[in-house]
Amino acid sequence: MGETLVKFKVYGPNGRFAELEALVDTGATFTKIPKSIASKLGLQAKYATDVELGDKRIIRRELALGEVEIEDVRRPVLIAIGGDDERPIIGYTTLELLGFKINPITGKLEKTFAIEY
Repeated sequence: MGETLVKFKVYGPNGRFAELEALVDTGATFTKIPKSIASKLGLQAKYATDVELGDKRIIRRELALGEVEIEDVRRPVLIAIGGDDERPIIGYTTLELLGFKINPITGKLEKTFAIEY
């Protein structure tokens, strides 16, 4: 399967937003945006966590609470604050919270239902 790219909006607490394009990474826990965009939107780190990168390094990543919107679905999510040289990504927790999945055949986002067993 190839890369899945998606346009999305990220909102800060002051109502400002940025429209970005991101790689959808089902192997990533959090959605990540560059630090300069987080600052512009007024997103402030309130949490931090260790994350494992693809090359197995462990780094400390700051997290801010913001809102993400994909295809007119908007919800609060924890957003990782990356370096300005890092590509935005949409992680699997954002996909699940907004009610999306990736179709493995088409590589496109599809709406799905929340799970409650």
